[in-house]
Amino acid sequence: MLVYKKVLLILSLFFSLNSIINAQDKFNIPDSLTLKSFHELDSLFYACKPDTLKCIVYSKAEYFKALKEKDTMEMLNGKYKLADIKNNDSIYLRFCDSLIEVCKKKPSKNFPAAIYLRKARFFFQKRINSLALNELVEAKKYINIKNNDSINAIRLFLTGLIKSSVGKKREALKYYKNCYTLVDKNNLFYANDDFLSLLGNISLIYTKLDNLDSASYYNKKNTTIYKNLKDTTFLSFNKYINGVIQYKKGNYKDAATSFISSIKGYKDDENIYGLTKIYAYIGETFEYLRDIQNSLKYHLKTDSIYDKHSIKHPFVKKSFIFLINYYENKNNTYKQLEYINKLLEIKEFELTEKNKIQETFTNEFDIPNLLAERKRIVEALETKSKRNQFIYVILLLTFLGIIGYQIRKKRDYKKRFLTLINQENFKSNLPVINKSTENSKSQTLISDEIAQPILQRLAAFEQNEIFLDSAINLQTLASELNTNANYLSKVINQYKNSSFSNYMNKLRIEYAVHRLKKDPLWRKYTIKAIANEVGFKNAESFSKAFYKYTELRPSYFIKELDKVDIN
Repeated sequence: MLVYKKVLLILSLFFSLNSIINAQDKFNIPDSLTLKSFHELDSLFYACKPDTLKCIVYSKAEYFKALKEKDTMEMLNGKYKLADIKNNDSIYLRFCDSLIEVCKKKPSKNFPAAIYLRKARFFFQKRINSLALNELVEAKKYINIKNNDSINAIRLFLTGLIKSSVGKKREALKYYKNCYTLVDKNNLFYANDDFLSLLGNISLIYTKLDNLDSASYYNKKNTTIYKNLKDTTFLSFNKYINGVIQYKKGNYKDAATSFISSIKGYKDDENIYGLTKIYAYIGETFEYLRDIQNSLKYHLKTDSIYDKHSIKHPFVKKSFIFLINYYENKNNTYKQLEYINKLLEIKEFELTEKNKIQETFTNEFDIPNLLAERKRIVEALETKSKRNQFIYVILLLTFLGIIGYQIRKKRDYKKRFLTLINQENFKSNLPVINKSTENSKSQTLISDEIAQPILQRLAAFEQNEIFLDSAINLQTLASELNTNANYLSKVINQYKNSSFSNYMNKLRIEYAVHRLKKDPLWRKYTIKAIANEVGFKNAESFSKAFYKYTELRPSYFIKELDKVDIN
């Protein structure tokens, strides 16, 4: 009975697969290609690019050969190439979905998990990480059931790639290390390109974590494998990693040499995504070497790839930021605006992906600032004359405002001056109470019995103008008045409603005002000389105190006194 059920299931899968096959375009493999291997057909496909007609023939030959030999992965390769040359992703994705539906009916050790992983890689290469993650989640369901180390290692590797691309470096390293454990355990390093590049990707993660010793260690292990392979593509990858390590170490000449030597291998492999990173890195390297022309050259190469393939990679942002600044310095606002728009495209794309997969992207250029800058440039280009008129109006209003302020200030000064000279005996009505004064009510008040003798001696101190001595301080004055500093301070706080320093400054300023009003000779003194005469140690402290108690600058007061006869 069990055998009977298996036969029915196999027949069911056979008819389902036939329905997919019959839905494909009919194609007869040319005689010249019938004996070609999959590797040879693959080489012919890439060698004849961009000859679309020949590429279509080679991709279909690969597909139908795989169909005939019942090789599912090579069937996927053929469809992938056909979608690529026709620039129609749906050709590949529809075929993947059809195969998945067939395989889901009876999951095997490899399928449909392997097909989900192929779709995940496809979306990752398109920089649609949210869809790539969805495919990895689906693949994991079947991997957990069948426990296939090889397939699971690929899943871990792809998850590491996505984590790395969204800045989750330590999480990416964890996935790579778990992948490494399975690959090393099952000796899978040469099984496929993912595992061949694993050590290199671990090395790159260590460069992002600034652990350059570990990065160099894994890259050296990588070098041994690639030299044994004698594969120019992987050797180029190795040179690229060395370039990143040298770049991180600040060895920019060595970095530039490594990056440039890796270009050919990436071009031969048609690795546009990798070329984007290399060109951006070279551009940055030449910036550090202060070779702006070469930096411009390679950043423009990055831009050219973006225009042709719309690869929204974080490294592209670095090129666009350079080009924005470059053209701003050249006063080329049209070019500056062009690259601001391109940078915004990438930022908006990244934010969409961020919301879908809840990852945080690093912002070198804030989007609101970019939008504001774009708006500013557009308005400058479209309404330049109107903007100039607006500026003229603002400048005029500002000028009139300044004049008005100066007139009002001059009028206020004049009013204060006249009030001051009309006072027979100037006494400042602006006592300054410091913190100790404010808290005096909460302190123990000194008795009148103690205070009165001190106040009488203070009156004599004021009358004899001893405050003009710049050496007077609280301690020395207390000694002069036959009391202690504590009592004297409390008396001044309680009865003069002031701190000692403010009390002294007020006496000195009142004296200075009186002498300037009465003695024309004093008006001929410098501010510094007047300050010294009334007990201040420098002109600055005198001027500040004078303004505090009169709301006039001493220079203004003297100048106005010379204009009027007050004697």
